[in-house]
Amino acid sequence: MGACVEYEEQASLHAAGALEGEEATRFQSHLESCAACQAEVASAREVLGLVTLPPPTAIEVRAQEGLGGRTLAAWRREQTRRWMGRRALGSLAAVAAVVTLMLGPSALERLKSSRAGTGTTGAAVPLAVGTGDDVDAETMAAFEAWAGLDPLDSDALASISDGDDDWMDGDDDFDDLGEAL
Repeated sequence: MGACVEYEEQASLHAAGALEGEEATRFQSHLESCAACQAEVASAREVLGLVTLPPPTAIEVRAQEGLGGRTLAAWRREQTRRWMGRRALGSLAAVAAVVTLMLGPSALERLKSSRAGTGTTGAAVPLAVGTGDDVDAETMAAFEAWAGLDPLDSDALASISDGDDDWMDGDDDFDDLGEAL
């Protein structure tokens, strides 16, 4: 025979010690007069007694005493580590920005000057060529064919290879040299 239908849930809660206030008082007054509910509470206490944990040992008590402090300290260490990582990443980004600002203009100038030395096909054109002893005609022709260039004018090659470095000044005297290349 089970507990009264309206008090079934309260019987289990009362056995576990989870009823409080007015509800506990009302169930306690009913329990004094109902044998079925008393039997249900006794049965629930027996079952709950089987699943209760044994009292903690001295080692477990010591471990539990410092648990809160150790957990908080570990959490703080983790937060500090994360903060330091973010700070290092921010510093690295700042250094990268400064390096970009410092080296950016010169890199752009080098890029512009390297584009000035490209032909119409986009392939790089050599700005200085040796005297012809360095590279044989067959190799030069193969390179020009590979690069998609028109064959170099021998007069333009002579003006480059005479050792005169004025072509590097950016003077307009050598505009026709770019066309020849």
